Amino acid sequence: IREDSEWLVRMVENLLSITRIDSGKVKISKTPTVLEELIDSCVLKFRKRYPNQNLQIELPEELALIPMDAMLIEQVIVNILENAVQHAVGMTQLTLRVFLLGGRAVFEIQDDGCGIREDRMTGLFTGMVPPTDRSADSQRRNAGIGLSVCATIIKAHGGDIRAENRKSGGVVFRFTLELEEEA
Repeated sequence: IREDSEWLVRMVENLLSITRIDSGKVKISKTPTVLEELIDSCVLKFRKRYPNQNLQIELPEELALIPMDAMLIEQVIVNILENAVQHAVGMTQLTLRVFLLGGRAVFEIQDDGCGIREDRMTGLFTGMVPPTDRSADSQRRNAGIGLSVCATIIKAHGGDIRAENRKSGGVVFRFTLELEEEA
């Protein structure tokens, strides 16, 4: 019951976030955020729910200040990490990697699980994902809203987000944020 209610709360929070941002009622308030502090907060939240899941972290050695709404970006990272645990069947490795490239911070979350069917890739960030072949039982179905929220948050920050199947197996989710706000 607790797990189902927590899932429902996250679903409602996702719906509210996407509705507010899409309606233009919420202006993204960016403040320079230390990358390591953001990642520490994400990892702490993730480990509370999945204490036994191994997570590799790779960060740049130099100090990185990224203008962002840290709570929203944290929501994106944690959502993608949780999706990997819930949907990447056969996963043994989960990695969160951030690197700096040409004035942008590139965030990559990759797993070595089962990957995503190509027919599901096209609508992955729109909320219009074809249903899975699961029968209706006590297992929750993926509503497809979480990644749509992620895309809305990243676009509101002026970044972009993508996903692709890895040749070696699994998926990599990649999003970018500008290191400095344009004048």
